[in-house]
Amino acid sequence: MILVTGASGTIGSELLRELVRKGEPVRAAVHVRPLDADGVETCNIDYDRPETLSPALEGVDSLFLLSQQVTHEKPMVDAAREAGVRRIVYVSSFGADRDTFIVGQLHREIELRIQETGMVWTFLRPNYLMQNFITLMGHDIRNEDAFYDSIGDARVSRIDTRDVSHVAARVLTESGHDNRAYELSGPEAITHHHAAEVLSEVLGRRIRYVELDDDSFRRRLIAQGVPEDFAGFVEDVNRRNRNGETHDDVITDNVRNILGREPTTFLRFCQDYAPTFGGR
Repeated sequence: MILVTGASGTIGSELLRELVRKGEPVRAAVHVRPLDADGVETCNIDYDRPETLSPALEGVDSLFLLSQQVTHEKPMVDAAREAGVRRIVYVSSFGADRDTFIVGQLHREIELRIQETGMVWTFLRPNYLMQNFITLMGHDIRNEDAFYDSIGDARVSRIDTRDVSHVAARVLTESGHDNRAYELSGPEAITHHHAAEVLSEVLGRRIRYVELDDDSFRRRLIAQGVPEDFAGFVEDVNRRNRNGETHDDVITDNVRNILGREPTTFLRFCQDYAPTFGGR
């Protein structure tokens, strides 16, 4: 049995579809959003109530661990060890083993905790997700034909969440991935100016990238309902990218090696999600 946490999210929901397609026995753990997926057993977990974790892990051989809050992952790792789970596939962050920034350090702490349990592990370290253009910028693209950021001309090798999910499905169901960490990127490192050009081509109207200073961008995020701490985190990451302090422009071949195909391009992503951006 495979337990998928974060099952109602973008990565988790696509992973469930892949596992069902492969005929794998799978259980989906959800917390806030309900889930209705054919062929999937569901359970509810609450990381603030540790007593809900053990029942979810009953009979589980492999755990796919993904949470919006890294602090939630420590009790799940400990519960998995106590439940006799054999393997964990953990979604970490790009360059977690060398990142000096707080998010990378937090993910690295979880990686080390998993390694200390003695369970078989695989770490997936995806770069920034193409789908962030939908969740963080989609409203502005639809309504203003523009998107706003403070990342400047930094290049980032963003990855499509669907590729992350498909890699996870392979790792969970095929041999050869034990105790390995995979940095996952898209096939190209692009700037926001290039992204605007691609969006314009696909949507059939001019889309502008409007560069903001750090303070204006942070305040814009907060005004849109983004929590202040997360807005500050995004501001800091953008500053580090502008200053060349990250490795977010690195392109890896792990998606191609695992899936046997090239990663999804930003052009293909825009074509697939054009209606979401108000396209044809």
